[in-house]
Amino acid sequence: MLLLTKFEVVTAWRQWPMLGIIVAAFLVQPTAVVPADSFNRGVNAAWLGVDWVNGDRNVEEAAALADDLARRQTTEVYVFTSYMKPNGAFNPTYSHAAEFVHALKASDPGVSVQAWIGLPLQGPSGSGYVDLEDTASRDRIVSFCTEMVHEHGFDGIHLDPEPVVNGDTSVLALLDELRSGIGPDATISFATRRIWPAREIQLPIIAKFAWLADYYREIAQRVDQIAVMTYDSGLPLPFLYRWWVDMQVVHLSQALGGIPVDLFVGIPASEEWTLTHWPNAENMTSGLLGMIDGLSDPDAVPSAVTGVAIYPYWEVDANEWLSYHALWLNKWLGLDGQRCPTEPNSAAVSDLTERMPMLDHSPAHCLASVDCGPRGL
Repeated sequence: MLLLTKFEVVTAWRQWPMLGIIVAAFLVQPTAVVPADSFNRGVNAAWLGVDWVNGDRNVEEAAALADDLARRQTTEVYVFTSYMKPNGAFNPTYSHAAEFVHALKASDPGVSVQAWIGLPLQGPSGSGYVDLEDTASRDRIVSFCTEMVHEHGFDGIHLDPEPVVNGDTSVLALLDELRSGIGPDATISFATRRIWPAREIQLPIIAKFAWLADYYREIAQRVDQIAVMTYDSGLPLPFLYRWWVDMQVVHLSQALGGIPVDLFVGIPASEEWTLTHWPNAENMTSGLLGMIDGLSDPDAVPSAVTGVAIYPYWEVDANEWLSYHALWLNKWLGLDGQRCPTEPNSAAVSDLTERMPMLDHSPAHCLASVDCGPRGL
């Protein structure tokens, strides 16, 4: 069977987006090569659940979490803290936030703990109620975020307003006001939407579900970190989702190259089946392979990508962590479950990664088949 080159697929995508998806689904076979030099810089992120700040967890559990985060080279955590309710107040789910921040940083002073704030937006593409055009609403958001930083000890704020349409200037106004409120030293991170990869096709409807590069740069110039929600693609096949992440990484890195912002690419681990999220397709393995494909692309700007962001951290199982350790941390496990003393040779790695995309998202038996031996294999 004659396969199309990546250039031909990209061209098809740019000219006819739906045709590009169909071509990718049926004709493109993703490469499965882990680069010799890992792209991981040891700076990664994760979204944590509200149970860490509402009193359901204790100090010992926070210390264990710090150890887990350090082992997984996760330095930035977005812990769900609250969301704005229809009456303008914030849900009181953060009674133990200060204790959690203190306990986590006592075990790992270097971790950045940010308050994840949900903002369900109203508008043409949203079913929420928060109106960012309203100055009073923005003032309440800034006041609450300032309280989280100055009184509860968070290192910064992770804003999650959804959905943000391309070009929304009220979001830019909120970011400017938030910076003034929390000060220059606190971190502002932002959960962002997918980027639209076809520059030649810019229809009005695109603004409802994707951002253009220009708007991405406007956001990036106002924040310290961007965490891209590359999941909820609606794609049902693992290798198709892998291709989608590849494309997102390439275009995001091109758009944000040269801007002093940390870019984290979201890697899904959710087990919830929805119309837009198929766990058999969107998972740790396919997401990480797409990330590596994208960073390996000659058109990408790897220096613009800081790391990955795992969502949701609380749903990652042991098999998925095996995939994460092997593919992203480059820590291969042997038959006994221990790390190989040296990296497996390239032939074994290639064979292993060729089998990974064929799995739903449970590569444990595949990874465990690596026999380290005296030379690492």
